[in-house]
Amino acid sequence: MHTLTTKDRHGVLCEGRIRRLTPRECLRLQGWADDRIDKILVVSSERQAYRQAGNGVTVNVVEAIGKRLAAIDAELCGG
Repeated sequence: MHTLTTKDRHGVLCEGRIRRLTPRECLRLQGWADDRIDKILVVSSERQAYRQAGNGVTVNVVEAIGKRLAAIDAELCGG
């Protein structure tokens, strides 16, 4: 399993080559809205933006896991 960290170098395939994810892409993966990202990128270095993305908890994923667990619990407990 991969996570976004400040030490790893994750990338995407683009025109047959692998390119590094941008700070904006990393923050979007963490569920940040573009207006908040714009504010962060104005006052932070690229390195700091990557660090903020790497130190976050992906709320979208946690929420999806919680909903799935609740659904299974309801199914198993009959209600």
